[in-house]
Amino acid sequence: MGEYKVGKKSIRVVTLSFLIGILTLPTLAFAGIQSVDENDKSYGVGNIPEVPGLPDNVIQYNRTNTIPIQQKDQVLAGEPTLFAYQNTTMLFNSTKNCHLVITAEATANQKIFALSIDPNQTMTLTMNISSNPLQNKQDKDKNLNFYANIEPNATVKLTAQLKLHINQTELNQELDWEVTPEKLTWMYWNGTQNEWVKVPSFIDQNGYLVCNTNHFSIWTIGETDDLTEKTQAIIDMALIYGGIGVGIAIILAIGIAVFSKRR
Repeated sequence: MGEYKVGKKSIRVVTLSFLIGILTLPTLAFAGIQSVDENDKSYGVGNIPEVPGLPDNVIQYNRTNTIPIQQKDQVLAGEPTLFAYQNTTMLFNSTKNCHLVITAEATANQKIFALSIDPNQTMTLTMNISSNPLQNKQDKDKNLNFYANIEPNATVKLTAQLKLHINQTELNQELDWEVTPEKLTWMYWNGTQNEWVKVPSFIDQNGYLVCNTNHFSIWTIGETDDLTEKTQAIIDMALIYGGIGVGIAIILAIGIAVFSKRR
């Protein structure tokens, strides 16, 4: 009888411990999930690159130990968000909620890219960052080895601003040629005409090359010979105004001749 009572007590203890384990398991699991999310949002293995001009209210995700491949993220309306990956750093800002699917090829070199969007609806953007152009899309100008293929999931009316930070020292070392920031310009691929189209661009106070657009495509940055283009523009204007001057002189000469005959 004594052995039976001891065995029954042991069974009760084991049963009670089992029930406590079952009840506390969801709490432990939830705590584990929360810990992963917080680490994913705020901390990473490496340091986030210094990003000039960061908004005070920016949300930062440190994923510097990760090369993004079909990485799914989200930017909430009015919340500037920075994603720092191993080979690219991206700053996004949108007036509507925006889902992102980000891929950066392993060969892509670390650059700081910023995109501000004002769309007329929520959308999903698929972005592919590469250091090489797609087949048959090589541009003739010197290029910064940066190509961003940006595709929305639907036809969306929008205005957007693209920015790439221009670190001249790092670019000179990477490209092995002297970069002239004043000659850099954003360009997008026109699939209809099979050519790169230059877009008016400027360097802002934080050292970003900036352009504005109302559509997405494959975007890149090249260095163009502005001096040659400006010289050609001056020649063209000189010819135009020279022709106008000659025309005016002829008209004046005819007028003077007619006036002389009348006298």
